[in-house]
Amino acid sequence: MERFKLSENFVSKYKRKKPPFGFNGLGELVYMRTYSRIKENGKNERWWETIKRVVEGTYSMQKNWIDSHQLGWNPWQAQASAQEMYDRMFNMKFLPPGRGLWAMGTSITEERNLYAALNNCAFVSTSTIKDDYSKPFCFLMDASMLGVGVGFDTKGAGEIVVKGINKDRKITTYQIPDTREGWVKSL
Repeated sequence: MERFKLSENFVSKYKRKKPPFGFNGLGELVYMRTYSRIKENGKNERWWETIKRVVEGTYSMQKNWIDSHQLGWNPWQAQASAQEMYDRMFNMKFLPPGRGLWAMGTSITEERNLYAALNNCAFVSTSTIKDDYSKPFCFLMDASMLGVGVGFDTKGAGEIVVKGINKDRKITTYQIPDTREGWVKSL
């Protein structure tokens, strides 16, 4: 599907505008260290570029959803509201969570569709651990490797008892592919 793009004429007004980071330089330092992505040319994004990436990523996701549900995408309305969003974010009237600044509009969401990377927190229950003992741990590992903090309950406590090492068991060697998916599968 076609990606949403902000008007270049609109964005160009912000290229030389000083962002209101505040905190005597600390805000900009934290931004550059934590949320500014490295571009293909090896340089870090500037604030105006990060906001452009996040707004375009958000509106591309919205456009794809509206188009896939045949709800009628209005490009003029989208451009107007995206420009308002851009201006408010640039001037720090509102901001997404840090995970949104870090991941939205990158290959993480655009190509790999790993929208879980936009979440700060998640939760998994162990209540069904007897039926599928690795499921809560697979979820925990997968989400953690996307940077999501995972909480859990202890409803499955005592359902599975590890009695010790079975020395008669056949040993299977599994070479773990060094990917998020490979590590999750290893569980």
